[in-house]
Amino acid sequence: MLNTATSDLQGLDEIRVALVDDRRDALTRTCDLLEDLPLSVESMLLRETQTLDSVLKEIQDRGCNALISDHRLRHQSHVGFDGAELVYRANERKLPAILYSAYVEDDEATTIREWRYFIPRVVEKGPGSVKVIPGALKAAKAESDGVRPLERRGFLTPIRVVDIHRDSGYPTVEVTVTAWKPDARVTIPATRLPVTHRKLTPGLIGQIFLGNVNFYAEEESELFFHELRPAPEIPSDWKSE
Repeated sequence: MLNTATSDLQGLDEIRVALVDDRRDALTRTCDLLEDLPLSVESMLLRETQTLDSVLKEIQDRGCNALISDHRLRHQSHVGFDGAELVYRANERKLPAILYSAYVEDDEATTIREWRYFIPRVVEKGPGSVKVIPGALKAAKAESDGVRPLERRGFLTPIRVVDIHRDSGYPTVEVTVTAWKPDARVTIPATRLPVTHRKLTPGLIGQIFLGNVNFYAEEESELFFHELRPAPEIPSDWKSE
């Protein structure tokens, strides 16, 4: 048995988890690693014809009550969604789900942060990572029951755009979050901005937006930016005291 906290293992035997990946070899490796945990695993290899809704339906039809998904699902299966979106939609529907990926560092500011609001935990594949899964599943279950810890709660927060990046295949903007770390620049997908502000023109730099941000998060990788909208303009005749 893995050296995992007893409190994290409690109730794990009641979990039937769907393990989703687009590669058979990756599924086999992860299933082998999960053998030391007292949970039931249903491996699901994605097929090209599957939609996100059909995957979630299959999970339900198999009697699973949790989900662990790889992130980069398009390479082999060519489906139209990433693991982050699948996990987001699962948690949104009260199916506890976590993301399990070898590319967390590469994708956390783009394709993962795009969906971070409904992703309670992201676990990076690597030595010892399976020890983290019980606690991650427990956190996902708590959120599905309506219990979010302080570091996962979004509060109405102003953010300011300080730079734009249009050259990559995934346009992003850099913002500052005064309520979190005033001097830190945080990269977010341009798609987090309102539709009317996604062209990333130079005039976007300096603009302020309001949205739900979990500024109690300890790490930048845990930040989400939800329902951003332009901040009200300051009246031209307004004077500060």
